Amino acid sequence: MSTKFSPRSAPQRRPAQPQRRRAIRGRAPGAKREKPTPAAPTTWRQRLRTYAPHASAPLVVLALTIVAVCLAVLLAGGWSMTYLPAAIGQTWLSVHAAPLVVGGVELAAAPLLPAVGVVALVAVRVRAATRDRVSVLDLAAILGLLTATSLVLSGIALFMVSDASNVYNIAAPNPAAALLLPLGLHLIGFVFGVRPVIWRALASRAGVPQLAVDACGHAASFLRGLLIAAAAAYLVALAAGYQRVGELIGAFPNLGWGGGIALALLCAAYLPNAVVATLAVLLGGSFEYGPGALSLFSATAAPMPPLPLFAAVPPAMPSWAPVLMLVPAAIAVRFAATRGFSLVDATATAAWSALLGALAAAYASGRAGAYEFVGTRPGILALALFAWTFVTCLCAWLVALVRGRAARAGEDAKEDASQDTNDDAGEEAGEGTSEDISEDGEGIKGE
Repeated sequence: MSTKFSPRSAPQRRPAQPQRRRAIRGRAPGAKREKPTPAAPTTWRQRLRTYAPHASAPLVVLALTIVAVCLAVLLAGGWSMTYLPAAIGQTWLSVHAAPLVVGGVELAAAPLLPAVGVVALVAVRVRAATRDRVSVLDLAAILGLLTATSLVLSGIALFMVSDASNVYNIAAPNPAAALLLPLGLHLIGFVFGVRPVIWRALASRAGVPQLAVDACGHAASFLRGLLIAAAAAYLVALAAGYQRVGELIGAFPNLGWGGGIALALLCAAYLPNAVVATLAVLLGGSFEYGPGALSLFSATAAPMPPLPLFAAVPPAMPSWAPVLMLVPAAIAVRFAATRGFSLVDATATAAWSALLGALAAAYASGRAGAYEFVGTRPGILALALFAWTFVTCLCAWLVALVRGRAARAGEDAKEDASQDTNDDAGEEAGEGTSEDISEDGEGIKGE
């Protein structure tokens, strides 16, 4: 039979073979992918390359920001670009609380808010650089980069101001102050940027008691609480003297909207200075502004600088003003009561408090033209902080000592009472036993 017209048979399919799937490399479901740990630098070149973005880059970015701001202000105001080098140099110095000399008038009491921002910037970057495990050489590299960058940028700013002083009515400040004050801010940021655990390890390596590191942390915490209370007290005093705010603003008769914004920004920049001065007054010290002075016990009236922040300065102190010393007293008592201080701890914490207070007063105070000195003396604030911290911690230590002795005496009394009770019970039991033994003694011996 011919198969020409026969239906075609369906093609036979091959049995499906199991396909091999490619192994997918990756994390298992629910597993966390671990980031590769970067290799630790071993040479100085590697260390400088690794830590330059954390130590030098923030200061370089800050300098470039100052250049951009100065350029924008000159363009917006329509001033000549020949002012740019002098503006950049003076802005860098003022941001770092360094003194300025304009028109023969020295301004050493620089606003402190930009300086606080610089310290915070350096501390954040140093904390990021030391997040992982670091060595002593790594810390030395970070410190060296920070110091070199600070001195170079401050030196450039000083050169700009010195060069412009030949053309404009400005003068270069003291070179030591222009170089060391910015460097001091950067070193403070480095100290607070390194984690306490690293400082403890360094102290242990150098043979320094860890008490020094812990005392610095306690002093910083105590000073932070005092500054918060001082800021609240200053704002209350400023609100109480709102009438004097209008009088001080009236000293600027042609103050437009641009001048008003500039004056408000200037007041905000000087706010930390006012808080430090208020803290000195609350601790029993004084705030000086030219021939005038203010404390909780007296006030010497004098013409005030035309800045609305001075509206918080009353013309006379009320008789109840010394009661305000209860504010830092309450903070000090709470601080000492929540920590177990020994006599050595109290001394070390008081010393650190005095040092931090002296640094704050040194940066927040200074000469201000015809007003001579404006602010609080660093030595007075340091002495007040040392006295408050030491006396409060000493009282807390004495109270804990007395309580400990009383508790031990009570425990000894309880032990004596329980011993007497046991002795009495033992005597009664002993009498009964002796009678039993005497009665049955021969039998016991016989057995």
